[in-house]
Amino acid sequence: MTERQQERLKKERERAHRRQLRLQRLLFAGTLLCLAAAGLFLWAPWKKPDQTSGIPEAKEPVRGSESESRSVDSSPSDALPDGWLQIRLSEQACSEGTLVLVNRDYPFDPSLPRTVSVYENKTESYLVKDMILSVREDAMTALNRWMDDFAAETGKTDVNIVAGWRSYQDQVQLYENAVATKGQAHADAYLALPGHSEHHTGLAADLDTYDVQNGTSGGFDGDGAYAWAVEHAWEYGFIQRYPPQKSNITGINYESWHFRYVGLPHAWIMKTENLCLEEYVAELRNHPFSGEHLYTACQGKSYELYYCPKDRVIVPADGNYFISGNNVDGYIITICGSE
Repeated sequence: MTERQQERLKKERERAHRRQLRLQRLLFAGTLLCLAAAGLFLWAPWKKPDQTSGIPEAKEPVRGSESESRSVDSSPSDALPDGWLQIRLSEQACSEGTLVLVNRDYPFDPSLPRTVSVYENKTESYLVKDMILSVREDAMTALNRWMDDFAAETGKTDVNIVAGWRSYQDQVQLYENAVATKGQAHADAYLALPGHSEHHTGLAADLDTYDVQNGTSGGFDGDGAYAWAVEHAWEYGFIQRYPPQKSNITGINYESWHFRYVGLPHAWIMKTENLCLEEYVAELRNHPFSGEHLYTACQGKSYELYYCPKDRVIVPADGNYFISGNNVDGYIITICGSE
């Protein structure tokens, strides 16, 4: 046997030994689990009713659990009315949901959202800039419905999605390029600082128009036939994130092309009450669980909304609710019913 063959045989023996050790560990762990289960089975019938913990089991929300990082655990109910539960969410959960507020005061981690390719999921009613642009799946579904109805109403299929989810480094490059080419004032007026961009959420989309015949972009000002898309955006859960006369609140000048998915009924309330996202998040704090809830109805459904701080999140026991962090200090719970 050559030296090379001996070395190969030695390595094979070492791998076999490691596999055997792993198998022994798995068998040992399985035995422990079986013993633990047997012990629990034998103990449970003897547990008296007055020995129960009194902690209700928290149900997983029907919607709103967006990632494995959002854990929902049981928590003492602390004299809640019948039909309500207090749940505990992870710290990260405050930065999950369709109502997260991202601006110069409140940063957002671009690695949090799970996104899907617009190119691979879009319909024939609109265009997309490239094959790598992505948004969150719930925003993707709403975007298709919005653009399909726009095309059916106007006959136009030239809307071009030119921006969706954006990484931190992408935002760095955009911001630095804007400073270099157009100046610091322009960059601050129209671009968010890296780590503070709406595009980090995967819920934002920038619209443009594209003439396939001559290969030119025409911008998206929301005028003419495109006014339909702006006027009806709320029906699909979208808002114009940086509206006119709100730049002193949002910190960004009016952008006719930048839309943000917040879902229903939030887009409806913000439109009818002329609220930007900063104002809406602040207004919801005036409707805590222990106070007067906010009620509204749109598109054949009724909604009940209220705010909970991070340390006391109360939800319906039947699980019929949506939950979103606000990326600031708490959660907005939305209960959905029928009219």
